[in-house]
Amino acid sequence: MQFSVWHRNGDAEPKTMNRIAKTLGMIPSQNIQDMLLEMVEAGDLTVEQRDRRGRWTTKFYLLVEKRLITEKYSRRHISVKSRGVAVGQLEMFS
Repeated sequence: MQFSVWHRNGDAEPKTMNRIAKTLGMIPSQNIQDMLLEMVEAGDLTVEQRDRRGRWTTKFYLLVEKRLITEKYSRRHISVKSRGVAVGQLEMFS
């Protein structure tokens, strides 16, 4: 979900495991790494390794494009109004 938020805000760059964990309010750990690798195996994320000068080789994760396209057309947002004032929002999945 966080990748979708980044993409909607115009930030489609690949992210490291540390950046993903910190954004979610978690501590970077092997458990986070395992979850990301499971998502790669499921086809939700892609992973690429980059050499960084003066550092270890780092894995960068990015959301697969097909996921963004289907999400764009499969959700519907409905604004809930009371007396003309927006009081909430519903989200429908199709």
